Amino acid sequence: MVTAALLGSGLFARNSYLPALPVPGLTASTLWSRSEASVLALAQAASERGLLNPTTLSGDEGLDAILNDAAIDALILVLPIGVQPAIIRRAWQKGKHVISEKPVGRNVEQARELVEEYEREWEDKLVWRVAENFAHEPFLHRAAALLNPDNVGPVLYWQMHYETLLPEGVSYHATTWRTVPDYQGGFLLDGGVHWAALARTVLPFRCKPHTIIANKSLHRAYMLPHDTLIGTVQSDPASAIPPLGGRKQVAGTLKEEDMPVASGMSAPNGTFILSWAIPDTDRTTRPPNELYVVCERATLRVISKGREWSVVLEPAEGERLEEGGPMSGVSVELVDFAEAVDARKEGRAEKENYGAPRDALWDVAFIQAALDSNGNKVVIDDVLKA
Repeated sequence: MVTAALLGSGLFARNSYLPALPVPGLTASTLWSRSEASVLALAQAASERGLLNPTTLSGDEGLDAILNDAAIDALILVLPIGVQPAIIRRAWQKGKHVISEKPVGRNVEQARELVEEYEREWEDKLVWRVAENFAHEPFLHRAAALLNPDNVGPVLYWQMHYETLLPEGVSYHATTWRTVPDYQGGFLLDGGVHWAALARTVLPFRCKPHTIIANKSLHRAYMLPHDTLIGTVQSDPASAIPPLGGRKQVAGTLKEEDMPVASGMSAPNGTFILSWAIPDTDRTTRPPNELYVVCERATLRVISKGREWSVVLEPAEGERLEEGGPMSGVSVELVDFAEAVDARKEGRAEKENYGAPRDALWDVAFIQAALDSNGNKVVIDDVLKA
């Protein structure tokens, strides 16, 4: 059993982590927040959910007590983006395993420094997972399995679409660290990394985004610094394959070599829209928030319906498949984290890691490349190395 402290008492801690706890193999013995009032409110919410009475601590002294408590194996960090890296480093120095909320840093530079320090100094001693719940969602991994080229053929192209409204002053907007954010992109980073993770989780490796051409906008003055990204994603040029089906010359037409332009290749490129700027229209009439993938012999839709998923495979031949159910990534990531800590303690091999910090770093690079593009080509690997 892994004994953990939950650090953070904001909306996501209350609305997503408390409902997910407890999970097999992990117990949250302690709650901590920067303010006493916040942690007591979280403890009250935990009590109402039937959790055993956890210890409540707050402020710098409370954090020191947690870090120095040998009975606490691990920390669950659900804190503002800019605050987490320093606490993660302090946790490592005290021998604590860590699972920390996405994004892994406010920009690629900060995130890369943290990832490289972990890989260099701590990876062989401690478990660190990034809690990107989309990367842990079972329905997203199911969707990835459905894109088996033996069944649906290669991916031809894809579209990713996420639009939402966040009224000024509502709970998720009104927190002080989000009203005037100290990190790039505002909600485009905080929420956009989910959709970067969705793309890397579902799309086959051949389709991995390589180059981004995008433009950013601020349409709603209170959604600083930007609320909309619209872009085109190119795959690695090496992923292009000859057009499907082969050439068949028809009598009386031009030969291919006589065409005025060269014929193309099949490259799995995509487009995306990420926006927090739409008006408050009827939710039932809005376009679905989804990843839509066109393959040679089928189309696949991965649709986000609030706290539920729908996966729809439409084959050119055969029966339509539709599956769906609730989001469960937070529970899955906590279970996986507990199993990884136990495996590390017992010297066993750890199972597949959907919370790898390097993957979460790529998610930040995807969003940063789009924010930096201004209509120009940006290679994601160049952003990762800069």
